[in-house]
Amino acid sequence: MCDLDSRAIMKTHYDVISQPCGERDWETLRKLYHSRATMTRAGVAIDVIVPDKCMTFDEYIETTDANLAGAIFKEVEIGHECTQFGSVAQIRSAYETVYRVGNRDIRARGVNFLTLARLDGRWQITSIAWDNERAGISIPDEWLDEE
Repeated sequence: MCDLDSRAIMKTHYDVISQPCGERDWETLRKLYHSRATMTRAGVAIDVIVPDKCMTFDEYIETTDANLAGAIFKEVEIGHECTQFGSVAQIRSAYETVYRVGNRDIRARGVNFLTLARLDGRWQITSIAWDNERAGISIPDEWLDEE
């Protein structure tokens, strides 16, 4: 059980990343993060994006804008769990992605893991790490929301 609004945090994430390149409201997303937060892409299903990269928030913006230039990108949450102990929490958010460039359409699923801490009187994301499904690794059914 979490006393933070973890679903609103994830909705903001997915809404910002799903906007057209150049129109993403990075400052709204930045407000959710601690200034020293890390963002780690452990794997990707889109072959034009480099996997295995740990970034600052600014590096994430730079690489995301470059990776998604000219593409239509939409990400939605398909599973959610939040656990909390005192002033620390973890969100597990399964997602589905559609990446379209030209006539090429790539669909993928993956999982975000966020660590949050209540610092200076508010919840802040201190890290996020994510990976995508691929041969030999898939999201467990119990991690998906029932429809």
